Amino acid sequence: MQQYKDEHEIAVRQVTGKEAGLSGEEQIRVALRRIVANGGVAQMAELYEAVEQHLNGMKLSNPGKASLRNFINLRAVQARYVYPPDPKSPGWRITPEGKEFLEAGNHPDEEVLNVDTNEPEKIPSNSARGAAFENYVMNLLKKIYPYYAWYHQGIHKSNERGLDFIGSQMGKIAEQPQFIGVQVKFHAANTAPSQLEWFKFLAGCFARQIDHAVFITTGRLTGEQRREAGEARVVVIEGREEIIRIASLHHIGEFKLFDDN
Repeated sequence: MQQYKDEHEIAVRQVTGKEAGLSGEEQIRVALRRIVANGGVAQMAELYEAVEQHLNGMKLSNPGKASLRNFINLRAVQARYVYPPDPKSPGWRITPEGKEFLEAGNHPDEEVLNVDTNEPEKIPSNSARGAAFENYVMNLLKKIYPYYAWYHQGIHKSNERGLDFIGSQMGKIAEQPQFIGVQVKFHAANTAPSQLEWFKFLAGCFARQIDHAVFITTGRLTGEQRREAGEARVVVIEGREEIIRIASLHHIGEFKLFDDN
């Protein structure tokens, strides 16, 4: 009986971060804070320890440790919050973007529209997976529009003002826009931007005198937004399948973090 009790207590104490109530985003933030506290570099064992300090006395299970490794090795690396692993110099190192992500803190949630229920919902506006998708789109834009210098304004969320990317033509190319403005949304398949976010994008294009506007979303637009996009000649890349198709045309692989596993 005592042996069963001991084994049961051990099993209860071993959990994944998610089972303990810590999302992947929260685990990444905890890990980044530990890296900063260590002077900019930390070993994986130290990141396990940092997360376990938030588990109310419980320990990470083997699946929990695997999940944390995945969050760091995939999501945080693709968001450019940590440098890719270097076999010659073990440990995770935070990037300037990672430090800015921490310093920015949690931004107010972004409001989106659930098109199935026609009700507003809240989603995190400053997430590692969203940042990773923006970096993925940056590579795609450079392939589609190779003769433009690109500025990733979206990494500065407080100064974004409706546009994540601005492309400036390098030299004069006949019949090509001088400035391209792009907004990127990493949304669920059944959600559309709120009217406030949509108008913010249109206003951002107008204020910057954008010649060619592009809206890219893993979600969708409402019918009214679609109509307005057509009237304003906004190029819309809408939905995961269309993003995959266009990326494939330009020989870019599928975004690895579409599914949050």
